[in-house]
Amino acid sequence: MSANSLSAAAHFKDTRRAFVCIESQCIHYRVHGQGPVVVMLHDSPRSSRLHLPTMKDLARDFTVVALDTPGYGNSDPLDLEQPEIEDFADALAKVLSELGLETAPLYATHTSAKIAIDYAARFARPARLILDGLSIPETPTPAEFITAYMRPFRLDDDGAFIAREWVRIRDMLRWFPWFSKQAGNRMPLEVTPEWIEAYTADLFAAGPHYSDAYAAAMRYDPKPALANVSVRTMIGARADDVLHDSLQRVPVDQNSCLATASLPANRDAWLDWLVAEFKTGCEAASTPPFTPGPASGAKQYVDTPTGQMFVRQYGRPSQGTVLILDTPTLLQGQAWAKALESDFHVLLPELPGFGNSDAVEALSPDEITKAMACVIETLADKEVHLLATGFAAPLAMQLAAKMPDRVSKLVIDGAASISAFPESSALRDLTPRLSFNYAGTHLHEIWHMLRDNQASWPWYDRSNSAHRKIEPLLEADALYDSFMGILMQPAHYGDAVVASRQAAEELQPQNLSQETLFLTLEGDPAYAGTQDTASQVPHAHVRARPADMSAAGSLIREFLTCKPGTLSADTSIKLES
Repeated sequence: MSANSLSAAAHFKDTRRAFVCIESQCIHYRVHGQGPVVVMLHDSPRSSRLHLPTMKDLARDFTVVALDTPGYGNSDPLDLEQPEIEDFADALAKVLSELGLETAPLYATHTSAKIAIDYAARFARPARLILDGLSIPETPTPAEFITAYMRPFRLDDDGAFIAREWVRIRDMLRWFPWFSKQAGNRMPLEVTPEWIEAYTADLFAAGPHYSDAYAAAMRYDPKPALANVSVRTMIGARADDVLHDSLQRVPVDQNSCLATASLPANRDAWLDWLVAEFKTGCEAASTPPFTPGPASGAKQYVDTPTGQMFVRQYGRPSQGTVLILDTPTLLQGQAWAKALESDFHVLLPELPGFGNSDAVEALSPDEITKAMACVIETLADKEVHLLATGFAAPLAMQLAAKMPDRVSKLVIDGAASISAFPESSALRDLTPRLSFNYAGTHLHEIWHMLRDNQASWPWYDRSNSAHRKIEPLLEADALYDSFMGILMQPAHYGDAVVASRQAAEELQPQNLSQETLFLTLEGDPAYAGTQDTASQVPHAHVRARPADMSAAGSLIREFLTCKPGTLSADTSIKLES
């Protein structure tokens, strides 16, 4: 992909990300800037990432809070088979109430404009509503048009969905509607590769939920809400907006709270208009200063010396907390989390540069160790057990050696030795930078790299000696989070592997004071050198790893719950120091 384009777009410096969790639903948002608080909503199928350039422009005058609509970006979807705009408006009301932002000026565009007008009409908030591109069709959108336009996004194990969705994205940039490929429907639209990358990431992040709010907006008639809204509402549109024509149908003669603005097709003029509207709204609002609240819920951001780290949480803490490290994907890490979540509180971070975790200019083992210490201090009340899989093993051993008071037991599942790593010169083969191209082959490269990773070690080795012995994880549901993690940061997703190889070179196994279980699997190259490393650890056990994850989970559960030094001798090889 183009150099760091998605990384830069996804993570502007000084932009904080957080979740607000209401019952079991977590809503993601971004915060940037300083000054009076304003709120921004995005269109579909985008996310708050859409507003990052604007947030940067507004940062000197406002604290901008940009929300991800349920089902989009990193927000959980609504638990409804066919949500309507009213359902999204109800969710918005809960989120703004929880954040204390009910009175803050609210900006919404396209799809979210309908969510916002319904919210304002029924809840008599906010102090100022700014709608940018509100669709007011002359006649209701036919159901057959909505069905065709909102063709379902369906995952499949072989990755064929990638080609289907890539063709749809490309056609959306050529024709309107995208499914009617006729000369008369050709659009004069010019977009950059960076724009396409960002749009693609957002559409794939929404996945099967990409049409939830999109289709609901097509079904929704905003005219009753426009007639009843009692808050000051400005409705604008740029001359080059496909919804500009709807301005003439805003019933300004029927409701004195409504006003319209026809804007030139110029971003600077649009930004000046938005600033003026926000300033007017802030004068009418009495919103207190805003800072993201403390972490809560199943998805978290943890502040670390390397930036923000995204952490997934699973399970119940009846048997303590397990911190799982995996790189350069989450495939095995997520499988371990699901195998252990019935008994343990499981933490699974995305390491720096992968997915939603900030990339670092010069990543080192020490920086990752410091970041993991922050995760432990923030999300674990007591000691944690540490489980490392894939190329993360040396990082875990270094962390355990540096934090003997916080890491109780250690499990190493592969890559325990430098001999399991490619040579330094081959690390780019292991985590290649996947360059954007208009044919979309970069997306297929990610998918097949993930599948090959389950069959060979390293994934690019086609020889018989590279064959893996574990049961492969090839279902789309298992692959998808790792697919998105690479797609989000194609230039940095493998950074932690480089740091871990450095940790492997510096490794001093004799410094591990924890009781440590090394898994080994005969004939699987991922476990090369495991016995040699284990022989240097003072309190080491080596066990054969079942290929099946369910059986492997039972083995780990036994080790983590038994008293130190009591792992059954008949099923363990005890290595003397």
